[in-house]
Amino acid sequence: MADMTLPSSLLQPRDDSEADSLLSILGRIHDERGHFRHITEQGLQAEIAANENDDESSETDDDDDGADADGLEEKDRREQLWTARAEMRQHVDSARNEVLIALDFVSLLISKDAPKQADLTMSPHLKQFIKPGTLAMDMWQNVPPNKEQEKADETIARGWIMQSLQASADSLLGAATRLENDVRRETHYWEQVLSVSDKGWSISRLPREKHNLGVRFGFLEALGEFRDRGLAALRSDEDGNVLLDKGIGNNSKVLRVRIQKGDHIVGVSQMPHVSNDSETTLETRIRHARDSLYEEELFHEIIRESRSLASYGVDMRESTVRLPTRLSSTASSSTSDAQEVLIDLLPLTAIETKPHDKQPEDAWAQAIALALRLFLSYTHRERLARRSELPPPMSSARKNTPVASIMKPVLTLLQHRSMLADIGTYLERIKKLLDAVSVDTTIETAAFDPALLRSAETIETLMQKGLTPLHSRMKISLKAAHLSEALEIGVEVRTSISPPAFGSAMLVTSPIGLSRVEIPEMQELKDYLNTAMANALGYGIVDKLVNWTLNDRCGMLTRTNSNDKISIEVHGNENAAQDSLVLRTPREKFEWKVEDEMKQNGFWETVKQHVWDRA
Repeated sequence: MADMTLPSSLLQPRDDSEADSLLSILGRIHDERGHFRHITEQGLQAEIAANENDDESSETDDDDDGADADGLEEKDRREQLWTARAEMRQHVDSARNEVLIALDFVSLLISKDAPKQADLTMSPHLKQFIKPGTLAMDMWQNVPPNKEQEKADETIARGWIMQSLQASADSLLGAATRLENDVRRETHYWEQVLSVSDKGWSISRLPREKHNLGVRFGFLEALGEFRDRGLAALRSDEDGNVLLDKGIGNNSKVLRVRIQKGDHIVGVSQMPHVSNDSETTLETRIRHARDSLYEEELFHEIIRESRSLASYGVDMRESTVRLPTRLSSTASSSTSDAQEVLIDLLPLTAIETKPHDKQPEDAWAQAIALALRLFLSYTHRERLARRSELPPPMSSARKNTPVASIMKPVLTLLQHRSMLADIGTYLERIKKLLDAVSVDTTIETAAFDPALLRSAETIETLMQKGLTPLHSRMKISLKAAHLSEALEIGVEVRTSISPPAFGSAMLVTSPIGLSRVEIPEMQELKDYLNTAMANALGYGIVDKLVNWTLNDRCGMLTRTNSNDKISIEVHGNENAAQDSLVLRTPREKFEWKVEDEMKQNGFWETVKQHVWDRA
């Protein structure tokens, strides 16, 4: 069927009266065909003939195609009609909306002059939001052109344009300046961050602030609170300088070790240098923060361990941990000569800037401070080793963090050093006394010097030296002209504070009497040494006597079948100047003191005159 434009009346059903209205039909024809002067009889006849041909051809096609083709064409035509109807209604609604808007505008415009008439045509929506009379119109007479005014307006407009352009240029320059400053600030920030990263510090994102970077300066094997504090944010200030989070690195603290003798401080560990210049580099502030955190953790571990070492004499008073240098309460030292190691934590700002005079125990105080720091590092390694092992089976039991052994090795070193010092001092006193009485004497002491710790190649070796028993050997030798060999008395000192041993034990070897005797206390050792020296001198006397025997328990010589006795006594007093040597013969008594002027003969000369020559 040929395309044919149908009147719009076919699209919508209408009433019979309206359909038969001549005016309605003429209007539809005018809308569809145009003006009547373009319609001719020949054109109408040709159109009718064409419609008839189309009908015949369509009937023929319908016969050939069958009933299915007719159904499809009718369906397509129906869809086209409904689509055209929907489009037409959309256009009609749009036109109606525009007409209503125009009506509202005109009604609002005349509402000032004719409010009643305008109120009839205004929509309720417009009345709700806009009051009538807010918009009006007026008629102006055409003003003749004023050349001067137009020129002035043009000049003003040009000025405003130039002012706007200048403002735009200033805004662009300001933006460029800000961008330059931002680039400079970012460049300065990243230069500092890269310099810190190049020096080995770990840079990463913060766990809770993904947009910020942080530096890890703490130790992963530290306790929980100190491990969490080992990560600080790297924030930027207005100038691009990197600031550590929460002022980290500004309030640094340091562990101080002092040695107190009586009421006087005789040794202080080295304190770090405090710079007066507040402008320090970022790497320096990070290092100060790391050192301060390490020192705080060390002092915290020392406090924890001090609670379990109360039986060793360790206590804490006024934020200061006190370590005794001697574990034995019967050590031969007066209260005024007793030494203590004081450990405290103080801020760097409290350190005196002026240098203090060197004191005799500064080296030992520094050695103790270094040992404490090394032992904490060893504790970190032990925790890492335990964490690297296979985990134990899961259980509901709470896992307790073991107390680190940091002060135990230090206590062992202090106890061993104190015992060596006491024994060495007493051997020096005996040598001084025997030299005063013309007895040839030599001693070998084993002073425990901090330099001995340098022999430990690794921290594990140093830790083992502190946890295992320490051994040292000293000896004193007496020589006499008539004896072929010197009489040598040895003292071996063994110190340990780990179970089952406690404190120091002295093993004395002597050529006279018992060959090996273990002595637990210092005072007993002094008494035994006095007796051993008396025995040695008695051995030198009895060597030239006949029918005389030596009692090696008391240094006394007795004659066979007689009551004659010769005794030698070595006395050590509280005051070293009062040390004395006493020789008792059957007829006389001879006494030598260190403080006396030796007007009498020496010991061997006196023995020759009053013992050997009278035998």
